[in-house]
Amino acid sequence: MEKPLLEIFQALQKLIGLHRQLWENVRMEHEALVQASLKDIQEATSAKRVLIEAIQQTESGRLKHMVTLSLLWRKPLRDLSISQVIIAIQSDDPRGAEQFRTANNVLTILVQRIKEQNDSNRALVERSLEHVHVMKRNILGESVPKSNTYLQNGQKSNPVAGARLISKEA
Repeated sequence: MEKPLLEIFQALQKLIGLHRQLWENVRMEHEALVQASLKDIQEATSAKRVLIEAIQQTESGRLKHMVTLSLLWRKPLRDLSISQVIIAIQSDDPRGAEQFRTANNVLTILVQRIKEQNDSNRALVERSLEHVHVMKRNILGESVPKSNTYLQNGQKSNPVAGARLISKEA
């Protein structure tokens, strides 16, 4: 395997490891959200930021190696995806092509799982926030909108809030 190909493959391997850590992190974040543990939520969020930065740096390095490969192969960078690399090396290095294919598939699956878990976490947070807003309105007595009608003397009328006693039996 050529040096740029080897460096790209190593970057893919590192990306797989980082994405596995990120997937585990977003799963732990979900548990922290369910448990409503502020400390665990903050730790998961901080760890997620660190992992995302590491992923971005690794991806940047992979792209640099792709530029080197595009110059070496004299192909435009826009025409040089991992899938194109697999196709290009398939005949000369079938084992290397299979390694790239496997790495690409694993990375694709991990990214999809992370996205699904993040979507689930976001939905959980949004539902929780809606419950908090409803509770806030109930506590503040705003669950029933206040009347905007006025009395004859020009003051706002006060609607009857909640149930009231109509009659009392003796």
